[in-house]
Amino acid sequence: MRMPRASRDQSGLIRTQGVDVAWPTLVALDLEGVLLPEVWHAIADSTGIKELRLTTREVADYDQLMRMRLATLERQQLSLPQLQAIIKASVAPLEGAFAFLAWLRERTPFVILSDIFLEFVAPVLDRLAHPTIFGNTLSVDPASGRITAYHIRQRDGKRKAIEAFRGLGFRTFAAGDSYNDLAMIQSADTGVLFRAPEKIVGEHPDLRACTEYEELKAFICADLLVPSGLAPAGT
Repeated sequence: MRMPRASRDQSGLIRTQGVDVAWPTLVALDLEGVLLPEVWHAIADSTGIKELRLTTREVADYDQLMRMRLATLERQQLSLPQLQAIIKASVAPLEGAFAFLAWLRERTPFVILSDIFLEFVAPVLDRLAHPTIFGNTLSVDPASGRITAYHIRQRDGKRKAIEAFRGLGFRTFAAGDSYNDLAMIQSADTGVLFRAPEKIVGEHPDLRACTEYEELKAFICADLLVPSGLAPAGT
């Protein structure tokens, strides 16, 4: 049987056969800078290697950044197990991040879209209650444990994931803090820059910005949950 044609507008509602029903919603979040501190900062601080503090906040070209990182790790003879030990010992969720995810889980599906390597986040995934993460992967020499290559799961993957979710019928909200989050935020139905550097905020005055989880929750409620009746009073 042919389903009735539905029309979609910015209210978050579907009108089909004269009846308004809610679109399913989905929140997409960056990981580092939004829920976790920058993992490369932790590695840099532990090893004393200053150039490893550079991230996509400062370097928009991800391949250029990764070539520099891998060359530095090779020069310093640092292995993946050593890096994972540093991450496990020094990386914890940002203050309020775990509670924010708990709040979000009760209200809407969400996914983390990140350029992080899954091998890096594995040691701390339990500290976020094992959310779904779309990330990248590494090749590692089995003898030395050294990283030999990195693999991008999908080029421009954040934007393409949002477009795919929208194609599946989700009304989407995206939040991130870096240059590599801009396409994701701009492609979503709605979204914000969260704790982004002033430089990025200044370069994109068309994008809303916030710095606190309570503000982020308010944007999500206003943009996604209130229209569909999913935001309880007082949240």
